[in-house]
Amino acid sequence: MQDGFSSSWFLASAKGPLADSFQGMLWDADGKTRLCYVPSGQTTGWSAPSYDTSSVKEFWNSYLDDVASFHSYNDNTKRKAVELLKVRSAQLDAFFVANHIEMIEFFRQMERREEQLSRNDMTGVESLQGQGAKLEAEVSSTRAGYLSSIDMIWAGVEKDLNSFGAGEVLKLGELNGPAISSSQIDKFIPWFDLLCGLALLVGFCTPIAAIATAGFLLTVCLTQFPGAVGAQPVYYQSIEMFALLVVAFAGGGKYLSLDSIINHYCKRCCGKTEQSA
Repeated sequence: MQDGFSSSWFLASAKGPLADSFQGMLWDADGKTRLCYVPSGQTTGWSAPSYDTSSVKEFWNSYLDDVASFHSYNDNTKRKAVELLKVRSAQLDAFFVANHIEMIEFFRQMERREEQLSRNDMTGVESLQGQGAKLEAEVSSTRAGYLSSIDMIWAGVEKDLNSFGAGEVLKLGELNGPAISSSQIDKFIPWFDLLCGLALLVGFCTPIAAIATAGFLLTVCLTQFPGAVGAQPVYYQSIEMFALLVVAFAGGGKYLSLDSIINHYCKRCCGKTEQSA
């Protein structure tokens, strides 16, 4: 409840036919935005993949304007913030210059793996599956290393531009973020779990709370689609889901619950009204 919950691992580890939908809720899960990736064939006169930092810098400049407005910076303070942003932008450029050859090779690896997955040529042959898994592991490991450095620069932008404020921090946000993002989900799920759990404990709107919680558990099961390659078992979640459906459709909450008390007094009030009539 105090910003300690994250759905990132839950969404990133999704397997099966719905994996793309779940992983699409993560901002920049593949790192392409932060790594300023430009696909093969989209650079004039150059067929290999490349990178372009201009969109990230534009986003940072727009963020600078938002921060200046949020903190009511005067002209002098904003000029100082502009100078700090120039330093961070130079750091970003320096990172790509220093790792130019390695970055291009990494992008090639990433595109090879995406091509394999789109063709699905490797799904039926065990040896080829092993090659694909090895390439996937290499891509993931290399990407994590690059992103750790890039994320430090992004964090520095947020810290520097807010350093002239009164202690409050305007979050940097997400460039090209998804319509439904993990950050939104992270705010919703703790409250959903708490309220539905309390409703089930005291027996308030029991069928509705049970169905809602069963629906949530169904999404958990779908992230690890049964039979999908690499999917983790969801036995516990499945048992809990069906148990909640039994509670919902077998009349749960009829006795010793808030629902029963409310129902009892409603009947008494209705009975008195009928007698008066």
